[in-house]
Formats: sequence, C-alpha cells, structure tokens
Amino acid sequence: MILYTPEELRLHLPNHAYDDVTSMFGAFRRSEADVLKEKIGAPLYAEMLKHYNAVEESVREAWLLQLNGPDPWAELTYLCQQVVVFDAFMRSADINAISVNQSGINQVSAENYDAATKDGIAAYKKQLYKETHDAVNRLLVWLEEQASQLGDGRLKMEDGILDESDESDGGSVSDGLPIETIITLWQSSKYYYLISDLFISTATVFNRYVDIHDSREKFINLLPDLRYCQANYIENELGDTLTADLLQKSMNGTGNPHENKLLDKIREALALCVESRSKLFDRKAAKDEAIGSIARMTEYLAWHILDFDPESVKSFPNYAQAMQQAEARQHPVSDGLPVGETTPWQNNQPGNAMLVMPTIY
Repeated sequence: MILYTPEELRLHLPNHAYDDVTSMFGAFRRSEADVLKEKIGAPLYAEMLKHYNAVEESVREAWLLQLNGPDPWAELTYLCQQVVVFDAFMRSADINAISVNQSGINQVSAENYDAATKDGIAAYKKQLYKETHDAVNRLLVWLEEQASQLGDGRLKMEDGILDESDESDGGSVSDGLPIETIITLWQSSKYYYLISDLFISTATVFNRYVDIHDSREKFINLLPDLRYCQANYIENELGDTLTADLLQKSMNGTGNPHENKLLDKIREALALCVESRSKLFDRKAAKDEAIGSIARMTEYLAWHILDFDPESVKSFPNYAQAMQQAEARQHPVSDGLPVGETTPWQNNQPGNAMLVMPTIY
C-alpha cells in the first residue's frame, strides 16, 4: 500500500480530521487493486512500493513533495496517491455516513459537526468522481510525457512482454535510470500510451481530429472501436500489404511527403469512423463526414499512386485503374490522340461517344 499516515493524506485532502487513517486501509487497498494497478501495471506498482517503503516515515512527506531534490519515484507515488485517495473516499462515502454498532445502524454525527445531508453526500461523491478521473489523467499524462522524452528506441518491449535480454549479464530492468525503469515497466499496462498497431497510436493524436478533452481513459475505452474501424474500413480500402507498410512508416517516421499526407488523411478518416460508431459520441454529422473522409483518402492515394512503395501499393483494391490513369496523365494528348499514336478514329466502335451541343443563335 502507498499511503499510511494522516500527513500523507492531508497532501490530497487538506480538510480531513483523521488522527489515524487505519480505518481507511481497506478502502485504499481496494482502490489500488481495482483502479491503480490497471493504470500503471503490476510490475511498475511493485517497483514503486519498494521505493516507497524504503523511505523512512518521518521524511516521507518531504520526499513526496521532493523538497530535497527531484525524484521520479516520488513524483509517481504522489500522483498515484491522488488516484487512490479520491477513489477510496468516493467509494466509501455512503458507507462512512452510517455507523453500525450493537445498538443497530445509526447516522454518523459528532460534536461540532453536523451530519451530512443526502444532497451533501451526493455532491461530495460527484466531486470526488471528477477528481478521481482528473487524477488518473494527470498520472497518465505525466507517464506519457516521460516516455515521449525518452524516445521509443530506449524502451525494451515487444508484444506486451518485457524484453529480458539485458538481464543476461546479471542486470535487471530496475538497474537503469529511474525514468527509463518507470517507463519500461509501465509497458506491461494496457494503458501504455503508444499503441503500435494503430494509425492513431496515442490519445494526443486522436484529439487532433476528434475532441476527447485529452482524456487517456476515454482513448483506452475507444481502442476496441479503433481496432474494428481500422480493420474493417481503413484496411479494406488500402489493402493489407499497404496498410502494414504505412503503419511501419508511421511508427518510424520514415514516410515520404505523399505518404505522410496520406497518413494524415487515414487518421482523420479513422477518427471520424470511430466517432460515428462509438456510443461515447452523439454528433449526427460524424457518419457522413467519415464516408467523405474515406473517399478523400482513397482519391488521394489513387492520384499519387506512383509515389508509394511499388510493391506494397499493389494491394490497393483500385490499383490497376489508378495505375492506368496515372500512366495516361504521364502521356499528354494532342488533337484528341495520344502523342505518337497513329491509329485514326474508328467509327461504330464499342465505347464510342458523341457529344451533341445545342444550336446557339
């Protein structure tokens, strides 16, 4: 557990009147198990506990406030404590309002305090609910910022399993720099910010196209819709080989200008498809905008077909037609016939068409 003293609790709830927080230990444990561990992952939680328990209780408050110098583990613990405190008090608000003893069930009251009203408890829970989600978002934003500063090449993670290749010489993940260790361990969590198999890999990118108020929790809840829309709408339009090639270039940042332009159109189409499909949104125009965005995406690809990888682009369903049109654009016409073409016009041929203009007086 990462909170044991009234002084630590006061950092997050300054108006509390607890002389001993032992009675809240059960609620704290439940919140850590149900909320916090899911957000940061069990490996990072376990490592954070080691650092927290290594600090003497008499100096723990100063450590959390980093009065003696910056410490990433202190910052992480402080942010995690906020999540635990707000969630625990929100979930136990109704229970704490009732006292149970040998005489039965009683409304809690005390000298110099009035018992909270039903509306007061409801408002208190509502505010704690908001504070809990704000605290979760602050925690995830901080982790995301630290990860982005490190750069993906510094992280050792593949298919959700920590790479233990660096332990062969007797080392371990925790032997690295504090931030590097924190981010490496965080990758075991489903809330790790970088989803490598999606064109929209972070909440920040999604928020550029559809406003989710930069909520990392909301982005994680949208992942099933993102995967569905990418597999059934985007990949069907691009082809599997081209999709894989563009995903790799999106992650590595190695696309040429036309590929990067297409990636922007893909992300816009994907975000709008998710918005039109998910119940978290209710904007009626999203469906029509998604259809239009997919059309613009495929039109751009078809028009610039020659600027993409010649092998990967063959999986594009309209590849043959797009190549034919691209080759026609490369050979300009003169007097109605391609340059160098000597075959005269043939009458009465299938596909011939005649344009008749009205008489102009």
